[in-house]
Amino acid sequence: MTDIQLRELMKDSPDTWQRILYDEYCAYVYAIAANKLRSCGTAEDIEECVADIFIDVFRSLRSGKKYSGDIKGIISTIAKRRSIDLFRKLSLKNNRIIPIEELAPNEEPSDNGLESASERKELKRILFDCVKKLGDPDSSIIMSHYYYGRTAKEIASELNMTSVSVQKRMQRARKKLKDLLCKAGVDAEW
Repeated sequence: MTDIQLRELMKDSPDTWQRILYDEYCAYVYAIAANKLRSCGTAEDIEECVADIFIDVFRSLRSGKKYSGDIKGIISTIAKRRSIDLFRKLSLKNNRIIPIEELAPNEEPSDNGLESASERKELKRILFDCVKKLGDPDSSIIMSHYYYGRTAKEIASELNMTSVSVQKRMQRARKKLKDLLCKAGVDAEW
């Protein structure tokens, strides 16, 4: 079914529209959620995430906002964001530090803004490579603070360090990271 047909069906028969949209995109949404949550979530977590994604999709499409993009792009964006949010929540809940290799960028760019998406993907790859070069515990500290939003006190308890030493290491790691990014040709303004 085309986007135009789905949009017309949304106006005419909302219940049927939801069922058809779910049937058509369920496998696609499940694949996105499973890919993002495979390292920290259970099958139940993935299924719950898929249900939450469709609730967000239905709300978003029924909100009356004008969408210029295709429905698949909207669904993809919502699915990725919701899955990443759950990934972060589960990782914090499980008090698990994710190896940096699992966080490496692997998303496929969409048709819209292919060049921009490609540039962002390349910048992410360079950033992850530079963070890896910092070595442990500096790379863990940087990832815990900037990716997971943990405080110095939380990081200190995970790594059996004092919060003052974590703050000092973070300060030094940021300087090293900036130098590594500059050497890689990335202008890092902090």
